[in-house]
Amino acid sequence: MKIPDKYKGKYFFHFTHIENLESIVRNGLLSTNMKNELRLKHTDVASETIQHRRSEMDVTCSPYGKVHDYVPFYFTSTNPMLLSLTNHKNIDQPFIIFIAISIEKLIENNVVFTNASANTIDPPNFYNNPNDLDKLDWDAINLRKWGSKDDDERHNRMAEVLVHEEVPLDWIESIIIWNENFKNEVIKIFKDNKLTLPKVSFSPFNGKHFFFTKFALGKPNNTLVTGPYFLKHDFDSTRKKIIKQREKTEKTEFLFTNIENAISIIDNDFCAIQELRDIYELETVNEVHNENVSDHTKKVVSNLEKNSYYKNLSDMDKNIVKLSAYLHDIGKGPKSKWKNRKQTAYPDHPADAVPMLKRILIEDFEELSKYEIRKICLLVTYHDIIGDILQHSRSKQELINLIRNEKELNMLIAISLADVSAINSGWNFMIEQKLPKFVKDIKKEIE
Repeated sequence: MKIPDKYKGKYFFHFTHIENLESIVRNGLLSTNMKNELRLKHTDVASETIQHRRSEMDVTCSPYGKVHDYVPFYFTSTNPMLLSLTNHKNIDQPFIIFIAISIEKLIENNVVFTNASANTIDPPNFYNNPNDLDKLDWDAINLRKWGSKDDDERHNRMAEVLVHEEVPLDWIESIIIWNENFKNEVIKIFKDNKLTLPKVSFSPFNGKHFFFTKFALGKPNNTLVTGPYFLKHDFDSTRKKIIKQREKTEKTEFLFTNIENAISIIDNDFCAIQELRDIYELETVNEVHNENVSDHTKKVVSNLEKNSYYKNLSDMDKNIVKLSAYLHDIGKGPKSKWKNRKQTAYPDHPADAVPMLKRILIEDFEELSKYEIRKICLLVTYHDIIGDILQHSRSKQELINLIRNEKELNMLIAISLADVSAINSGWNFMIEQKLPKFVKDIKKEIE
């Protein structure tokens, strides 16, 4: 067998967390079943539902077995699975590395490939003859745009290469990484293990892009969505800086005396704060929101009174949640961020709000306790976490690692329910149905 000429020069790619690289160079790039058999620790970036499906799916050509008997690779570089993981905030994209292997390895007898992802209920077709590469949807595989027109195109785009049990390390031609810092980490791992270093590359590699960035906002070096590690880092460091700088400030004039005073003023003048002025009547263009950002924000504040989690808070905590509700979407501004001053779907707006909070809480408030600063930063930065966990498979562990007590959990639920109910009453109903068990489970973890 040989690779048809028109496919020569192509690669297939495996992506994983950089934390797994040490294990890979020590133990090999192994299938899931091999890693389980050897009881190797592994930072998993895959969906549990998909993994269960793959564990039971038969490979219908030699060397046979289950999909989990193989190390998975993809022909595509702009992978819809990585985009989904990024948008669901379950990974920090800069920690992801891609392992590139030449398509020439398809001629090996331990390698098979598919015409679509092996993630669906109906399995793809499996091949072990390179001449069957013609049966793949190369138009879908080579797409540079992020989205796909339908599920069929998305799954065809994720056609896989499966290497039985173990990938020899000398097959690796390049490791594609986020930036120079991660390049140095890769180099160190290979050097410490006295192994020959493959080529270490940045995206684009071989003319292909791998990572999803904010290039449309003029920030091509910024990840599209901030993941759990960097978001927690920004949350912790920002609240500490706020406390420290407030202690040093020599200001004598402030917009607000305290939180209660701020709410009274904003109730009458939404634009009292610059960052609120920046989202006033900011038009939203996506399939989720049908109101401008300021109208949605006002509805969230109004909806607080409708949920029991808010009603059961102390007066102090109610004020904290209400102010946070006013501020929860400031990261969508300013209007100048957006083409034609129309905001599209933007899951990273909580992260963009963090530096705005720093300015507001240092410069605009005369009186703020450390307790209030933490709670405001928590609620604005993570106002979406409860809904994301219950509706979009965001990791529950992120919440467990974040909150200190049941009170913080209840405050997050209060703002989340107010936000979701302002968007879609059906979503709100589904979340409320899941909350009792969810709260019980979380309380066990944090007690």
